[in-house]
Amino acid sequence: MKKALFFFIVLLAITSAFGQYSVGILIPGEIGGNPIYELVAAGAKKAEEAGIKLKLVEGGYNPGKWEPLLRSMAASKRYDLLITLTEGMPDPVKKVATEFPEQKIALLDGVLNVEVKNVYSIGFHDEEMSFLAGIFAGLITRSELPGANPEHVVGLIAGDTYPAMTNKMKPAYERGVKLVTPDARVLFSVAGSWADPTKGKELAAKQLDEGADIILSIAGGTGIGIIDEATRRGTYVIGVDSNIIPFSPGTILACALKHIDRVVYDTIIKASEGKLTYGKNIRVGVPEGVIGFTFDDENYKKYVPEWIQEIVKAYYILLKYSLINALGE
Repeated sequence: MKKALFFFIVLLAITSAFGQYSVGILIPGEIGGNPIYELVAAGAKKAEEAGIKLKLVEGGYNPGKWEPLLRSMAASKRYDLLITLTEGMPDPVKKVATEFPEQKIALLDGVLNVEVKNVYSIGFHDEEMSFLAGIFAGLITRSELPGANPEHVVGLIAGDTYPAMTNKMKPAYERGVKLVTPDARVLFSVAGSWADPTKGKELAAKQLDEGADIILSIAGGTGIGIIDEATRRGTYVIGVDSNIIPFSPGTILACALKHIDRVVYDTIIKASEGKLTYGKNIRVGVPEGVIGFTFDDENYKKYVPEWIQEIVKAYYILLKYSLINALGE
């Protein structure tokens, strides 16, 4: 009897192991120090706790390695679903999906421009995030806060150039700034790296020397240097993706949020339940509740004047009900 029970338990364990839904996630970068990938990892961990078998692969910052890594993961036939991310991955995803038509792939934070029967892609209206940051920056630069000088100059530092930055995020940031402070000047710099704090510090110093009193950092780990320089000079920073205000309260005044952790979790769970619609390409933003702002953060409430909080919230509500377009289209 005991022997039969033992074999039954072993058989159940083997069946469970083989029946467990398996997901491989290729990170086109590194998790540590990158707010967006830290959120991806958090969403993946939550899915793992729900019973999903998960493998996270960090692809590093050499774009030449991403497609071969994705192809290798597909060729292994170990995963029911492959996930990768960002606007830099549509072409590799299309190639690998064509080579392995039985492999299901989800591209998050990036959108394919064609329907591929085994690919689901979901991107964000990143312009809404940078638009809100622009509204905030434009108000801060004309405020009476200690770090705001009489000149109306704001900055944006990007880790690199890419279509979403050039065509959407930068123009939307500039539009937000100009809507509330028409005479403001917007400085733009590119670090060429998502993991170079020294370069971030150098670029921040240049922008601050030119009169910027607040900088939007969309630079991953490079942003550490931006924050350090702004802290040293008593000026301000806006973060993106996750809430990094606690890293330096009073310097980081606000963050525009991208709730990609929710999207990662929902995508995995829907896929495991057979409810993910492959061949579908969509974008989501403020109306869907996945783009937000740090309205509820205690340090935001403490350091940001109430009148600025109210105006930014008003623009957020306009976006939520589609009463304004971040790009003015």
